Amino acid sequence: MDDRKRKKSKLRTKSSMKEEFGKKLRHGRGSSTASGRSDGTSAEDLNITKKVLKGREQSKELLGVKAQMKAREKTVSAQEAQRAARRQNLGKSPIGPGRAAFIAASTASDVAGKSQSSDDGDNSISEDIINDAAHGSEEAAHMLKESSYRQKLKREHKEEKKHANEQNPKDGSNPKSRAAQKKRVRKSYYDREKERQAARGGITRLEDLVNSLSEKISELAAAIANFVRDNPKLIVAIIIVVLIIIMLSTMLSSCSLVMPAMTDGGAVSSYSAYDEDITGVEKDYRKLEKELSDTIEDTETLYPDYDEYEYELDEIGHDPFQLAAFLTAKYDDYKRKDMKDIIKELFEKQYKLTYSSREETRTRTVEKTGKRWVDDEDHEDGGYYEDYTYEEDEEYTVKILKVKLDNKGLDYVIAHSGLTDKQKDHYELLMYTRGNKEYLFEDVYGDGDEEDYSIPGDALTDQQFAAMIAEAEKYLGREYVWGGSSPSTGFDCSGFVCWVINHSGWHVGRTTAQGLRKICTQISSDEAKPGDLIFFQGTYDTPGASHVGIYVGNGMMIHCGNPISYTSVTTKYWRNHFLCYGRLPEQ
Repeated sequence: MDDRKRKKSKLRTKSSMKEEFGKKLRHGRGSSTASGRSDGTSAEDLNITKKVLKGREQSKELLGVKAQMKAREKTVSAQEAQRAARRQNLGKSPIGPGRAAFIAASTASDVAGKSQSSDDGDNSISEDIINDAAHGSEEAAHMLKESSYRQKLKREHKEEKKHANEQNPKDGSNPKSRAAQKKRVRKSYYDREKERQAARGGITRLEDLVNSLSEKISELAAAIANFVRDNPKLIVAIIIVVLIIIMLSTMLSSCSLVMPAMTDGGAVSSYSAYDEDITGVEKDYRKLEKELSDTIEDTETLYPDYDEYEYELDEIGHDPFQLAAFLTAKYDDYKRKDMKDIIKELFEKQYKLTYSSREETRTRTVEKTGKRWVDDEDHEDGGYYEDYTYEEDEEYTVKILKVKLDNKGLDYVIAHSGLTDKQKDHYELLMYTRGNKEYLFEDVYGDGDEEDYSIPGDALTDQQFAAMIAEAEKYLGREYVWGGSSPSTGFDCSGFVCWVINHSGWHVGRTTAQGLRKICTQISSDEAKPGDLIFFQGTYDTPGASHVGIYVGNGMMIHCGNPISYTSVTTKYWRNHFLCYGRLPEQ
């Protein structure tokens, strides 16, 4: 350090140079002035001339020094910038001894260059050159020391990594897993590179194919154009044929879209069970109704200890389309063998047969036979006894059995059977379409041809008949309702006739067609007149009369078909089912 300070003390700096030259200039001007005072005038002029010349030389020398100082300042600034850049690079990457030597050599080269250039200049710059060389050597030594420290840290890190047998606590990896990971990364990179190469190759082949296809299409287009130009009529015919084919294919595709919808709609609106199952279930239900009718017919046999029997019976029967529609809506593709318990439950809900007995005390007039004394003077005893008859009122007790049958109607049972909304809609649709199998059941009442009919005026002279027609025509157009017996519930055939005659002077209650037949006196067809009842059989499976209407003359009747209407009794259907005429008792 002492040698370095001594060297620096020998070097001339800018300030020392300025001070030295300033002293020389001041000293020259002072010396010339002093000498001028001691010599004569000529000598004084000579001295002045010498001074001027010397001053010019000194001025030139001073200007040269200033130029050298500016050049030196630029050089120093450039060197400082280079040293700053080297320090920055030093912070970014470590250096070894070789690089430190290179820096030192570079510094030495710079010093050598500067020393060479300084040979032509002032020797005072040598001090700055030596200073730069010393600073460069010091910087190289510092960089070498720092590089050694960095290498030591690197060796320690490598050694620590080498002996790291446990998993890394930061990422849970170990050397083997990291090596495998690197291998996978390299493999995936190679795979991606192969894929890119394959893709580039595919694109190249695709471009070639497109170019080739374009050329062929161009050739084909040219050939087609030549053909069209040579055969215009043939082309028009071909176009027409193609258009027809397109139209037909469009129509067929539209039909293919419509047909499934039509098929689905047809399936929903049709009975899904087999015909034999549908008709079989209907036979089973009618069998239950026949057994019920037979039970009622055998009442007096089953209960013989009664004096009288009263019957209040709803008509027995049902709409077979209702039964089929209900079973289809609820059970879909049903089988006859599976429906026996179900239809029995429906039957028991539809019909209710009850018996009730009572006793009545009545008074009656009876004819009795007795003996009485007859005075006769001609008789030896003055008289005699004779038999005679007389009438007497007496009370007696009557045992009565009342038989009542309530038919709620199958529609009522179905309405209260717990169908879902979807099942109800399905049921209504099946009732509307009759399951698309109307042929399964013969129309229960064979509506026949409805005709507008006017009652002849002479027939209306009978007040009882006129009253019947006035009441009956109030309900023309009403639809048939099984078990119905009033305007509020609707009518079936017997319910309609009972309502009319009960509001026309008779009191027959509510009974069936067969019950009305028992009330009436049977008459022949020739005896029939307006106001008589007409009975039919076999319109559904029940014994005796199964249907009844009111005869209005001229081969016409008013009845509750579907709907209530005037109908000719001379149609084939009604002729095949005709039973008899009946006349109501006198009021």
